Amino acid sequence: MKLLVLPCAALLSACATPHAREATPHAREATPLRMAVGYGDLALETEAGRAALAARVAQAASVFCRAYDPLNPQTRFDAHLASKRHCPGAAAILLAQRMPASVRRAYQAGKRAK
Repeated sequence: MKLLVLPCAALLSACATPHAREATPHAREATPLRMAVGYGDLALETEAGRAALAARVAQAASVFCRAYDPLNPQTRFDAHLASKRHCPGAAAILLAQRMPASVRRAYQAGKRAK
């Protein structure tokens, strides 16, 4: 099964400033957030497959945004994700940017078909 994963917090420790760590010395280490979308079982050449891919991306973005805490300086990595209103769209864009070109085209076609 093909799986597209966006490790959203892979570089978070590099992004946190020493001042942020000093300001919260007792803060727990952030759990890395990620979005994963499986698409190997989808027939992306069909309208139904493209629609299913778009639905999976929307679901992954929604789950990510519910877990994402933009107020935590250890997990903040994109200003567009800070808004509850804009987070799902911005997260879907971040995920689409990591897709292979053929999968991205299928995703965009599935989104347009809604």
